[in-house]
This record gives sequence, C-alpha cells and structure tokens, in this order.
Amino acid sequence: MEISISSELLQRARELAQAEGLTVEAYVERLIREDHEWREFAEDPLDATDPEFEEVREAVMEGLEDVERGDSKPAAEVIAELRAKYGISD
Repeated sequence: MEISISSELLQRARELAQAEGLTVEAYVERLIREDHEWREFAEDPLDATDPEFEEVREAVMEGLEDVERGDSKPAAEVIAELRAKYGISD
C-alpha cells in the first residue's frame, strides 16, 4: 500500500525516524501503535486496582514535592523546551 503525504511532512518523518535509528516505515508503525495505546488509556482510566496505579501515584507525589521545594520550572518554559527539542512550531 502507498500513502501520499506532503514533501515537508515526509522530510520531517525522515528526520525523526533517523534520529531514533528507525526507517520511516518503522517510525510510522510505532506512531500508530502508540496512538492506539494512548486511545485505550484515555478510554480506560486507572483506578486503585490497576497495577500501574501506585507507580503513577508515586510519580505525581514526587512531582508535587519537587514543586514544594522549588525544584520545578514554569509550564511555559517546559513547553518551549519541548517544542524546541522536537521542532514543533507555535
């Protein structure tokens, strides 16, 4: 099967795939799998009976403790860094 996308998007996919040591095909397959996993996660939220619940809870508590100690950055700064890192424009 062949899929047509803009040359700009194809170039971006090549760059991202190469940065991760993947072919464009493998990169796109991974994106589709990850999208599916996130959709399942969004439809089925964690509750206290899920094995991952405690891990997520501990991560959130650690983050809150970081904020209370002042070991955090403003969200706008973090978002700007992520945009720069992944080449996402405003």
